[in-house]
Amino acid sequence: MRLPLLLLLAATAHAAEFKIGLHTFTVPDGLTVELAAGPPLVNRPITMAFGDAGELYVADSSGSNDKVEKQLADKTHRIVRLTSSKGDGKFDKSTVFADKMMFPEGTMWLDGSLYVSAPPQIWKLTDTDGDGVADKREVWFDGKTLTGCANDLHGPYAGPDGFIYWCKGGFAEQRFKLGDGRDFVSSASHLYRMRPDGTGFEAVITAGMDNPVDVVFTPSGERLLCGTFLQNPANGKRDGIYHAVYGGVWGKEHRCLKGHPRTGPLMPVMTQLGPAAACGLEMARLAGWGAEWKGNLFACNFNLRKVTRHILAPDGATFRTTDSDLLVSDQTDFHPTDVIEDEHGTGSLLIADTGGWYKICCPTSQLVKPDVLGAIYRVKNKDARKLMDVLGTGPEPNADTWVRQLEGNGDRTTYREHIVREHAARELVRLGDRAVPSLTESVANSANPLGERLASVWVLTRIPGETARAAVRRGLAPKEDAELRTAAALSAALWRDKGATDALLPLLADPDLHTRRAVAEALGRIGDKRAVAPLLATDTAGDRFLEHSVTYALYEIGDAPSLADAPAGPGKIAREMLAASLSTKPAPAMKPIPVEPAAPGPDAATLARQRARLEELLAASANGDAERGKKLFLDAKSLCTTCHAVGGVGGTFGPDLTKVGAIRTPRDLLEAIAFPSASFVRSYEPMLVKTKTGEALGFIKKDAPDEVVIATAPGVDARFPRAEVLSFQPAATSLMPPGYDGIFTPAQLADLVAFLKTAK
Repeated sequence: MRLPLLLLLAATAHAAEFKIGLHTFTVPDGLTVELAAGPPLVNRPITMAFGDAGELYVADSSGSNDKVEKQLADKTHRIVRLTSSKGDGKFDKSTVFADKMMFPEGTMWLDGSLYVSAPPQIWKLTDTDGDGVADKREVWFDGKTLTGCANDLHGPYAGPDGFIYWCKGGFAEQRFKLGDGRDFVSSASHLYRMRPDGTGFEAVITAGMDNPVDVVFTPSGERLLCGTFLQNPANGKRDGIYHAVYGGVWGKEHRCLKGHPRTGPLMPVMTQLGPAAACGLEMARLAGWGAEWKGNLFACNFNLRKVTRHILAPDGATFRTTDSDLLVSDQTDFHPTDVIEDEHGTGSLLIADTGGWYKICCPTSQLVKPDVLGAIYRVKNKDARKLMDVLGTGPEPNADTWVRQLEGNGDRTTYREHIVREHAARELVRLGDRAVPSLTESVANSANPLGERLASVWVLTRIPGETARAAVRRGLAPKEDAELRTAAALSAALWRDKGATDALLPLLADPDLHTRRAVAEALGRIGDKRAVAPLLATDTAGDRFLEHSVTYALYEIGDAPSLADAPAGPGKIAREMLAASLSTKPAPAMKPIPVEPAAPGPDAATLARQRARLEELLAASANGDAERGKKLFLDAKSLCTTCHAVGGVGGTFGPDLTKVGAIRTPRDLLEAIAFPSASFVRSYEPMLVKTKTGEALGFIKKDAPDEVVIATAPGVDARFPRAEVLSFQPAATSLMPPGYDGIFTPAQLADLVAFLKTAK
């Protein structure tokens, strides 16, 4: 019981402040903040990845907010390579590693190359001559779709199992060939994975969310994923972090989910972040953090101008988190987009702030600020030690030596610890079967550190062949640590290791529900019908994640006759899933509806008058009273609650305002009230739908093969057969009535803004 108490104390620690430039940063006591790199070395950092020599590769935006089609044609962004001449983590040199890049949304260093997601493709960039510039560019993956928000692609991320993972968002249809040769067609969001050599492609999870972004892996191989619009916004909930178990379906209900097998209701979210525009996610894994920090998650909240800390703890077959702020800026143009562990320090993170340039699909205002540049900041322990570089273990290292490097160096924490570990793993994989005896001893010897044993399981997972599979099975012994059993089961699942079935079956009664769930996943992927009866007899303890994996396993095994008499529960659901998969016809292809150029917005003179009026209102808003503003908001005469809700009170025609005070400045709020056509909230963009019989202005609620539905007013929907719709045209006029700056007095506007600022 001691560790949870330590974690609770850590989550409620006192705060410290650090002034850097215009920012005043707040962090928990015991941490410091410093500038790691800024302009002109890097201007608008988006994502980051360390290379083998401690160099930092950064996706650096040009500041363009052009439509994605134009960005794809012009390719104005770049990747910079930051180095530290003294090796102390203070970057002082910048080289353009790759220019003329499409909007970059992910960076990953793997085996001597930098992989960059630049929708619709993932590029493999290699510096073959050592001059710090990528002279070899290859398309590693092509998703072929590019939607308006460019959220078709995020990642890539290196899994401990040797696969490369990436996320597909948006709702464009993609077509692929699975690793087993089957065709895969889907317009849903997904977490995908594939080996670096292009084999083994498969979808891991499915979702109706707009934008899954970043994935991290626990030491036992569990996947945690963050994303946006996990649900339709309500009561301040929207974005979050979730435990991405194999075969699960998340996100809001959406037509794209039709035809995908589901084991019941949409899977629950682990951590709600609200309207955060969740992006970068990291887990503290290196030595030096201490028990109260190691294993914590850190999440970038783009809209909320902060990075949050999430203390992870088991909760049945999934996890729960204790949540707090890690780093908060007082500046409205602080927009963190990525957070990674720092290879230059113990208990140290790098955080990328992209600055004020971005407004595509995450607008706070139409006021673009490309001149407000970003930077990379370092958050670290005050007592961080000076570190040494000890990569390499002598002229002729052997497998035993490399295995010891998998656990790092214990108390002798070293510079580039992660790189040391990954280098050792690569050498062991290169040795192949020659490394298996040393790795087997590592897995089987309970006296070895758990971290080394888990890492050995994942190295073995990257080695093909029966000898490596047999070595992993050693970790399935009931006497082993639960995390090791879980990792070994997930490894067996990945390889569909039939030889593991006999060892897996007894573990369906494992006291650890994580292990029990991973075992069910493995048995389902292996497909041995002997597992059907034990799976049906498995006690799922009312746990949604365990129930899912047992149900999905029965579905994957596909032995319908054995499920004929299954009572309510996983067996019955799996039987219904199998019946649905046999009767479901492929969804009819949707003919794209042409999108006309957006209607022109206000002219320059009108915008100038609006800005001047906005400044007048802003000057008069300093003395607003939140209590009077609340009464005004709830007054039926104001019509606010006709369309908007705060804390579940009000309508749903307009955006939910439950946490609007956390993501909008007083200026933004005044602008939205006085000039509602100045900016549009995501999913509430007005669209003019032109049909054979007329036109209608509203929000698109449904765009399906049979019909298009738009919301035209509170409680009023207009339905059109899809064949009758001629085109869509983004409108320049909001559905919110203009002129509230004339309806409300300046004092009332000030009160209303004061109330909305309390909505956090």
